[in-house]
Amino acid sequence: MKIDLHCHSTCSDGTYAPTEVVQRAHSAGVNVLALTDHDTLKGIDEARAAAVQCGMQLINGVEISCEHTLSGGYGKNKSTNKIIHVLGLDFTDREQMHATLQQLQDSRATRGQRIAEKLSELLTLDYEELWQEICAKAGNNPQAVGRAHIGQVLYERGLVKTVQKAFDKYLADNKLAYVAIEALSMARGIELIHACGGKAVLAHPTRYQLSATRVRKLIEEFAQLGGDGCELPANSEPLSTRRMVDRSIAEHELAVSIGSDFHGSNMPWRRIGDVPHLNPGQQGVWQDFQTLS
Repeated sequence: MKIDLHCHSTCSDGTYAPTEVVQRAHSAGVNVLALTDHDTLKGIDEARAAAVQCGMQLINGVEISCEHTLSGGYGKNKSTNKIIHVLGLDFTDREQMHATLQQLQDSRATRGQRIAEKLSELLTLDYEELWQEICAKAGNNPQAVGRAHIGQVLYERGLVKTVQKAFDKYLADNKLAYVAIEALSMARGIELIHACGGKAVLAHPTRYQLSATRVRKLIEEFAQLGGDGCELPANSEPLSTRRMVDRSIAEHELAVSIGSDFHGSNMPWRRIGDVPHLNPGQQGVWQDFQTLS
């Protein structure tokens, strides 16, 4: 059984519609897929219909933006606020999940506009033209606008050499055009997922621009708040990083999750179905899924 529990569609910041995401997963040999768009369940029904046609199983999923004050530093850096992504997997109460996430979804449009305003000032661009281009990348849905859409526009305009450079200079946390997103606390995000009958998984713990010490602290605090599992680092990350995360997962008795974080053509290095292998003794979070047959 091949599993991928983290991917995105045009319902958030991916470049392929839910149906095409499922078809690509099927072509990659994936049997069990979770579509985990940012703060929205919009693509799940379409993805599930496509999964049925392909003979795959689709697990309910979402990637929730959560704010967390992370401890473990020193001096002026003793604590820091970060936006942390928490995957909700295998939940059954979609109504409650949707109602809570709708407010976050509404805030994405406002955030995208504010980022576009900052970029217009920094790069002397026409704001209206820039915002229309960004919205077009998001399927003309302002609520779906993510930083990946904005980075793609900057790249296509020749303002940066790659989409990653757009993040490095303008869009990543605390960079020149960064705007924080409205978010639940990490504790509230975990509570919401559990209340809806799902499993809460810490997404990509090594992608928050944290030191190794703080990555370990993040995993510890996620476990203390009642989180169920932690996503394993991508195959492209160093073996030393994988070993560090493995040790923290074992220390705090978390299950593991695996996902490609596939977005499509805007992040071509993330290939659907390209997920890490479990080590002996590691427990997959999916082993406790209610809906996995």
